[in-house]
Order: sequence, then structure tokens, then C-alpha cells
Amino acid sequence: MTVQTELSEISPVMVEVKVEVPWETVDKELSSSFKTLARTAKVRGFRPGKVPTHVVRKLYGAQVEAEVTGTLVERGLMEAVQKHKIQIVAQPEVDEPVFTKGESLRFSAKIEVQPVLEAVDLSKLTVGHKPVTVSEEAVDESITRLRHSASDLREPEPMRGAKETDLLTIDYAVRVDGELHPDLGAEAREVDLGDDGLLDAFRQGLLGLSPGESRNVDVTFPEDNPRAELAGKPAIFEVQLKELKERLLPDLDDEFAQDVGEHKTLADLKAHVRGDLEKENERREESILREKLIDKLIETNEIPVPPSMLQQQRQQMIQEFIQFAQMTGQQIDPSMLGDVDGRAERRVKAGIVLGALARIEGIDVTNEELEAKLASIAEDTGKHIAKVKVEYAGERRGQLENQLLEEKIVGFLKSKATIDENMVEASTVEETPETEKKAPKKKKAKAKKAKADTPETSE
Repeated sequence: MTVQTELSEISPVMVEVKVEVPWETVDKELSSSFKTLARTAKVRGFRPGKVPTHVVRKLYGAQVEAEVTGTLVERGLMEAVQKHKIQIVAQPEVDEPVFTKGESLRFSAKIEVQPVLEAVDLSKLTVGHKPVTVSEEAVDESITRLRHSASDLREPEPMRGAKETDLLTIDYAVRVDGELHPDLGAEAREVDLGDDGLLDAFRQGLLGLSPGESRNVDVTFPEDNPRAELAGKPAIFEVQLKELKERLLPDLDDEFAQDVGEHKTLADLKAHVRGDLEKENERREESILREKLIDKLIETNEIPVPPSMLQQQRQQMIQEFIQFAQMTGQQIDPSMLGDVDGRAERRVKAGIVLGALARIEGIDVTNEELEAKLASIAEDTGKHIAKVKVEYAGERRGQLENQLLEEKIVGFLKSKATIDENMVEASTVEETPETEKKAPKKKKAKAKKAKADTPETSE
């Protein structure tokens, strides 16, 4: 179908197309539709398939004209989009078409589009960033976690009051503003006094408690508690200690190093842990630098945001939050979303500016690079390359390609950026990777996952 089209820009995120379908095309479509209908129409006084076309036109004219008009509008709009290479981000708003027998079919449509950036300014791409170092303290903390994971549990003989490394089993009820909240209480709840996520006030309140004893512990919930009605509120935990077990930590020696992995000496274990910390640190630093570069790009370039893209991104983030809350057993509290509109806008802008940069600079992912990545995944996972290719077929292959493209774009940004280490102060790595996973399978007590209404600090 050949149509005449005219494109005009209303704004960077909105265009209008005017479409004109020649009468010859409209008449041909009408005739074809009437002939098809005549073969199936049931009209009193005529045998099926023998209804004259002029009778069909008289009886079904308005219906056929409406159907043909709808079909031609859809086809004409699609042709206009393809001809002008319009990147649609929302359903077009089509004005009522003008249909007059003997004349061209005319209509117009407003279309929300992804903005096309003709250039991306990199001249102000200066960010402050100084990579942190792995301290001896961080290595020691990671080793301590390994010892904790490899520890044995037993009841002290004789029994004593709770100490900071003990595992307790408690029943408790909670009062907030003097009112008992049954939904906050728990029975037979395991509490690891060595857990860093435990509120210090709650930990201190349990120290010295012996099995069978009860105690009221004053706790103030954090201001960032996931449940808004509890944030910053003082509460009283009425605790009864049911069971106490002490941890027997393994000696920090070569034998311990051999137990927790393929290490001959304690020095080998420490070197391995440091290597893991440095890899984790490198990944984290790379992510931090990436976000700084993208923030700077957004700050120094004017990036129009289509309302529909913003709304779609916002809905996606809300859905992600709901799924996460359901997986972790948290109550869904809208206040936990924070500035979802601001974060959604940043995501949309980042996608637009990075896509424009790839187009302008000719950055793409070759099939050879994709194959090399699949081979790397196979090597890292120990899977046969054929199985990896099956796993990364279809949508997952596209996601992997997008990941590689983003890595190349960020690499290009780093090559063009000025990274000033004097703009920020160095800090020390406090977080450690999950080296506990390498611990041997000994008797190991696992504390239950923290909920939003319990005295663990929220993240």
C-alpha cells in the first residue's frame, strides 16, 4: 500500500504524522470486502453466495466502510512509522479519520517517541573517585566469620548467663506505646548475639540472661525501619530465654585452614580471603564509578524524558519492589519505595543517553565477542559450551548482549573521563564477600531471616 505521509515535530518527545490514503486504494479495499461478504452473507430471498453486491452494499455499507477505514488507518500508520523511522514509546493518539466517497482517506496521529540525541557532551566528564583498599582488619573480620561458620554448638556446663557469641532461643512479646502487638511477637525465635545486624540495645538487653529467666528489654526501632508505623518508636520486648548454646570456635591454625578449603597453611587461607575481598572490592568500585559517570552524563546533557517511558519504568520498579517484598516476607509499605519517581527518571535518562552514545560512537557487540563471553561463562561454571548456549538462547542471549554493550559503553566513558582521586577521600573496605560458603559442613546453627518488625537493623 502506498500512502502519502507528512511528519512534524511537536516536541523532542512528541511528533505528529499526517497520512493520506488514495481513493483508489480505499475503493479497492471496499470492493474486496463487499465481495467477500457477499459470499457469506445471509439475506432473506437470496441463496447463500448469490446475494448481489449492490444489496450487500445497501445492507452492510456503513459496517464495511468502518472496518475498511480501521484497517487502512492501522496499515497507513504502520507505513508512516516505518518510512520516517519513528521510535514509538506509547500507543499513538489517532484523530477521527475523514472518510468521503471518491476522496482520499485522511487522518493524523500524535505519537510519543524516544528522543534522538544528536550529540552527547563528554567535555565535562570529570568525576571524583579514589578506589578503597583492603585492610588487614577486613581480612581478619572475614576469617572470624569463617571461624563462626565452622563452629560447633553445645550447652555450657555448668549453665551460665548469655555471652556475646552465644545462640539463644527466645519467646517474646512486644509493646509499642504501651499497647501489645501480637503480630510483632514470636516463639522459639533463634537470636545470634554475634550477628552484626542485631540492634545493639537488644543485644545488650539479652546479655547475662539464663534459660528460664525473663526480662523486659527497651528497644527503639530505627528511623529507617521498613514499617513506617514503627520507625523511631520506642518498644518494650518482653523476653523469656528458652535455650542457650555456646559456640566453640576452631583454633586459628593450619588445620583450620585445611578444614575450610584447599589451603595448606593459615597464611594460604588469608591470602585467598584477601584475593576474594579484592575481587569483590574491584566489582563494587567498578559499579560505583559506573554510576558516577552516568550521573555526570545526565547532569551535563539535556535529556528529554517521554512521560510514557517514565510511567512504564516507575511501574516496573514498583513491581520489582513488590516481588522482592513477597520473596523476603516483608509487609508491603509504600514508604519503603522512597523517591521512586526520581530513580525512575534517572533510569530512563541513563538508557537514552547511553543508547545515543552507542549510536553516535558506533559502539556495538560483535558475534565474536558474544561467543567469547559464552565460552568464559562455560569455563567459570564448568558447563559444556553447548549447554551454556542453550541456556543463553532467545531472550537471555539478548540480555547478555545488552550487558556486554553497556560494559563497552562504560569502558568508552572511562577512557574519555577525567577521574580525580583528590575530589574524594579514601576509605577502608568494611564489607566482605560471602567466604562463609567455603566453610565445612559441620553442625551449624542458622539464625532465621530478619523481618521488618524484629530488632534487627534494617538495610
